Amino acid sequence: MGLIPEDVIGQVIDRTNIVELIGSYIPLKKAGANYKALCPFHNEKTPSFVVTPGKQIFHCFGCHEGGNVLSFVMKHERLDFAEAVRMLAAKAGVVIPETDPGARVKDDLRQMVFKANEVAVEYYHRNLVTGKEPEVGIARDYLKSRTVSLDCVKRFKIGYAYDAWDGLAKELKQKGFSDEVILKSGLVVPRDKGQGFYDRFRGRVIFSIFDYRNRALAFGARALKKDDKAKYINSPESILYTKGRHFYGLNWAKDAITREDAVIIVEGYMDLIRPVEAGIENVVASLGTALTADQVRLIRRYTRNVIMLFDMDTAGQAATLRSLDILLEEDMNVRVAALADDEDPDSFILKDGADAFRDRIKQAHSLFDFKLGRLMAAHNAHTIEGRAMICQEMLPTIDKIPSEVVRDGYVRELAGRLQIPEEAVIKERRRLGNIVQSRPGGGEAKKAYERKELSPEESLLLKLMLVDPKWVAESRVVILPEDLKDDAIRLIVAKVYELFDREKQVGVAALINSFGDDATRSILTRLAQDDVVFNDQKRMFADCVKSIKGTRQKAERQRLRDAMKLAEKAGDWDMVRSLQEQFNTIIKG
Repeated sequence: MGLIPEDVIGQVIDRTNIVELIGSYIPLKKAGANYKALCPFHNEKTPSFVVTPGKQIFHCFGCHEGGNVLSFVMKHERLDFAEAVRMLAAKAGVVIPETDPGARVKDDLRQMVFKANEVAVEYYHRNLVTGKEPEVGIARDYLKSRTVSLDCVKRFKIGYAYDAWDGLAKELKQKGFSDEVILKSGLVVPRDKGQGFYDRFRGRVIFSIFDYRNRALAFGARALKKDDKAKYINSPESILYTKGRHFYGLNWAKDAITREDAVIIVEGYMDLIRPVEAGIENVVASLGTALTADQVRLIRRYTRNVIMLFDMDTAGQAATLRSLDILLEEDMNVRVAALADDEDPDSFILKDGADAFRDRIKQAHSLFDFKLGRLMAAHNAHTIEGRAMICQEMLPTIDKIPSEVVRDGYVRELAGRLQIPEEAVIKERRRLGNIVQSRPGGGEAKKAYERKELSPEESLLLKLMLVDPKWVAESRVVILPEDLKDDAIRLIVAKVYELFDREKQVGVAALINSFGDDATRSILTRLAQDDVVFNDQKRMFADCVKSIKGTRQKAERQRLRDAMKLAEKAGDWDMVRSLQEQFNTIIKG
């Protein structure tokens, strides 16, 4: 997809009322010139989320998320930048010119496949709900035997595929879909020698898989005949669907996940449907066995707290163990809930009820206890060799935990549980090469900007530039970006200068689009939200410039002093004289 022109992005921002937009997602309350609300991006009891219509920005003083209308839609709807622009452009009536015809063709094809999938969802669902054929009765009897209610069937759009070669294919053709779109959807299978195609799913109960935006991506089909070789068959990867990148049920669960600040991850369709019917809604299904990094990153947008609840058979335990390390690598807080070996969430709730299920979730083990318990059951911890095997499998997991304090605590606990000296475990860590000296991108690093203290003078200078472009022109002459000691402000000021030189708008709402990282956007919106009374802007500007240049000169003088000392030690007197001349020039200033 071609780049969207800056002026078009500006039109989208200008034509979108930020109060109306955000107010369509969360209730806003007037607070002077601004609006306040409970933040939609973290749990809080006192509103700290502020929308400033005059600047077309928002900022949360609790979790420090901030941005403009595009940033809000990207975060709330989980869209990339281009998707957010296109979504708001459609609402605002802004036409986006297409510069890449090939990309437009591909996008058009994707949209048609989405529509074909929507038709398939309704076709399968209609078959199950209104069909009169005996085979539909068998499908209904199967769901009744699983105690799936009609309300649940309707909520999850459960359907039935007739045991016919081309029932859906005919439906799609009648709706005007081309052969290319029908084939790209994965809903049909090409016949030999290119002689048309036939339905992929036949004589099966259908579970529709939606993305987090409630768009139909793919389908899972459960066999009803005993002689079917596969109990479940699923859509192949397609122009819309890539295995390992989605969850079943996230479209229904995302609000509950955000509200509970936790997600329960199960394996299959019924493992999800049963808890939801019982009123436990923060549940998603993995659409496979072990989790992938893409899935974890998707769920991390809503919460960092995960309760794993896979079947405790051999395959389920293996999948859970593999998933734990991926969850840790993505800086998630992980617990594991266990059921009996012959139980899953569906059977457990049917037998023991929803309250018992909730208790199991509350009693979920830490990942350390779960993995260590499984390893101690698999290896004889009473033997030297068994303890060595347990250490070799536990230590890589421990070293994926971001917190050094927690890692050291688990090393001590591992040593105690295995009844071996702590020093031996530490030496084994070193031998395995698992100690990580620095962990860029961990939770602490990612949130460091939330506590960052900014230079008061540099902050005020930037605020002045955002209030009145004339201070950009004044500052451009006397202050260089490298004169600024704060990395974030230096980056923002450099971008302000660049936009000013190109005669572009330097308002904060437009400026936000120039930065792809949350940290810089948060600092920018925080500064823009600060209430400062600019009684004498000229004096303020002069004071800022004087302080910044003074700090810069002081740092430069110290650098020259250090360089002269090194040159003297080396006996390089020509360098000493050159550095002294530079030093004197700064002093004379």
